[in-house]
Amino acid sequence: MRTLFQPKVKCRYCHKTEYVKRHGKGRSGYPRYRCLECRKTFQDKYIYNVYTQSDGAEKGCL
Repeated sequence: MRTLFQPKVKCRYCHKTEYVKRHGKGRSGYPRYRCLECRKTFQDKYIYNVYTQSDGAEKGCL
C-alpha cells in the first residue's frame, strides 16, 4: 500500500507534532490544522485583506 507523504506540522501553541491533524481548508484555500493535545486550530499560511474606507463606502457601511 502506498501512502502520500505528509510533512509533520508543529502546533503553534503547544509545539507538538504527533497530535496535529488536518482540519479542512480556510477561506484563503490553505489547509487548516487541529491539535488534539491543546484542542486549538490554526493555519500555516495566512492571507490578510486590508479594509479601506472606500470599501465601506461602496457597500454602504459608513
